[in-house]
Amino acid sequence: ATHCTEADVSEQHITYARKLGMDTVGFLMMAHMNSPEGLVEQALLMQSYGADTIYIADSAGAMTVDDVRRRVNALVEALEVPVGVHAHNNLSMAVANSIAAYEEGARNLDGTSAGLGAGAGNCPTEILAAVSSKYGIETGVDPLALMDLAEEVVRPLMPRQQVIDRAGLILGYAGVYGSFLLHAERAAERYGVPQSEILLELGRRQVVGGQEDMIIDVALELAAKHAAQESSGKDARS
Repeated sequence: ATHCTEADVSEQHITYARKLGMDTVGFLMMAHMNSPEGLVEQALLMQSYGADTIYIADSAGAMTVDDVRRRVNALVEALEVPVGVHAHNNLSMAVANSIAAYEEGARNLDGTSAGLGAGAGNCPTEILAAVSSKYGIETGVDPLALMDLAEEVVRPLMPRQQVIDRAGLILGYAGVYGSFLLHAERAAERYGVPQSEILLELGRRQVVGGQEDMIIDVALELAAKHAAQESSGKDARS
C-alpha cells in the first residue's frame, strides 16, 4: 500500500513478494486525492512491478459514486490485471460505491464483517452481499450467514459499534485519513478548539498518513485565531 501518488516506493515490496510466490496486491490509498489519469499512471507502475491486482482505496471515505466510476473505469481500461476497490463508509457510500465499482469492471471488492474498520468503518460485508444479491451479482456467499456472523460473533467483540457519528462524517467530508481522528480529538481537548475545525483544516491542507504531527500545529494556529477574535470582540464592545 502506498499513497496514491507514490507507487514507486512499492517496487521492492511487490517484486520481493512475487519472488516468494505470493499473490501480490497493489493498494493506491487516499485515491480521492488523485485524478483518474494520475491513478492510471501510478497503477501502471505497480503493474510493471508485478502486482497481480491493483486497488484504489477510498481511505478517507470521501468519494462519491461518480468519483468511483471515473477512477475504476480508467483503471479497467488501462490495466491488464484485475482492479479492486477498498471503500470506507464515512459518507455512508461504501456499499453504493462498491456496487458502482463492480458495474465499471472492478472484480475485487473489500468488506469487513459489521463494517469493522477505521473512521465510520469499512464496507459491511453482510450488507454488500445482500445488496449484490438484489442486483443479481453472484458472490458465492450466503448473505444470511454473513448477517449471523456480524450479529452474533463480531458485534459482541467490538469495543464500539461502527456508526457514522460526527467525527467519522467529518473525516469523509474533509477527506482526511482515519488515523488522524483520535489525535485530533486529543488536540481539541488540549487546546480548546473544535475537533471539526481541526479536521477540516487538515483536509484543506491535503494531509496524508504520516503527517499526524501537523495536527498540533493546526490546533495551535486555530487556538491563536480564536483568541485573537475573542480579544477583538472585547475591544469592540469596550
